[in-house]
Amino acid sequence: MADPTYLPLLNAIAVNEAKGEILLNAWADATKDEALEQALRFVAIREGEHHWAFAKRMCELGHAVCEETAFQVFKNFDDLLAFVSSDSSDAEKIARQDRGEGSDGPDIFSSFFNDTTIDPQTGELLGRYIAEERDSGRRLKAEYDRICAAASDAA
Repeated sequence: MADPTYLPLLNAIAVNEAKGEILLNAWADATKDEALEQALRFVAIREGEHHWAFAKRMCELGHAVCEETAFQVFKNFDDLLAFVSSDSSDAEKIARQDRGEGSDGPDIFSSFFNDTTIDPQTGELLGRYIAEERDSGRRLKAEYDRICAAASDAA
C-alpha cells in the first residue's frame, strides 16, 4: 500500500509546531508583560500539543517525524530564538513577526483538505488544529495590537 499523500503536511505541522512551542516559551520567559506572557504560554501549550498529536498520527500511519524533509516555517530558527530570548522590547519582537497583515492571499489553511484521500481520523485532527491555530492567531494579534498601541502612545 502506498504512503498517504498527506504525510508531508502532517510532518511539516509536527516539526514546525515543536519549534513554535520553543519560541513562544522563550519569549514568555523574557517578557515582563504579564498578559502577553499568559497568551504566549497558552499558545505554546497548544503548539506542543499539536506537535505531539501529529507525531502520534504519523506513528499510527507507520511513519516517524523527519525534520530534514519538512517544510520549514521558521527561517534562521536559532537567530530567531536568540532574539525572542533577548532583552529587546516586546514591540521590537512583534515588529519582527510575519503577522500576515495586508496579505490578499488565501487563508494558509484553505488547501489542507484539497487531498480527498485524507482519512476521517486525520481529517478530524486537521480540523481541530486549524480551528485552534486561528484562535491562537486572534489571541496573539490582540496582545500584539495592545502592546504596539502602548508603544506608539509612549513614543
